[in-house]
Amino acid sequence: MKKLGILTITLFIGLILNAQETKSVDTYKIAFYSKDATGVFKEMSGKVTSDEVAKTDSTLGLKFDLKINVASINTGNGVQNKHAKSSEWFHAEKYPTIDFVSSSVYRTEKGVFAKGKLTLHGKSKNVVIPIEIKSTETKTIYKAQFSVNRMDYALGPKNKVSRNIKIIAGVSVKK
Repeated sequence: MKKLGILTITLFIGLILNAQETKSVDTYKIAFYSKDATGVFKEMSGKVTSDEVAKTDSTLGLKFDLKINVASINTGNGVQNKHAKSSEWFHAEKYPTIDFVSSSVYRTEKGVFAKGKLTLHGKSKNVVIPIEIKSTETKTIYKAQFSVNRMDYALGPKNKVSRNIKIIAGVSVKK
């Protein structure tokens, strides 16, 4: 009886571990724009975890852990890139990454949303980001379009440029 209990527990743990799958981001694009500045971040890394056990009708069992390298900012203007990395704006030396870690991904009648913490310029805020999910034979693609109020993160001077920055982000993972 003891052996059967141990076997059952071992099997259960094995099923749980196999039901959770973590994949590294394969390709990505992170672009931003406002009336004052546009550009992209050229370096990003991260993982997308799919947990079949956590999946329900409304919760998709997905988790995102993404990091953008601030120093990889590219506005198409070398002087503007240097200024964006400076202590007046992103302060890339002190805050080298922009991080998003989701706590849940869920579906409502309005769409799919990723809820989590966005950390930018040393400040973390709870956010809800709308996402689209598309699947091909070889990969799953996650796309998001949302705005960030840079004042929420004490990013840049208060009165010089647009407070809201639009973000278009896409990541894909291989199946």
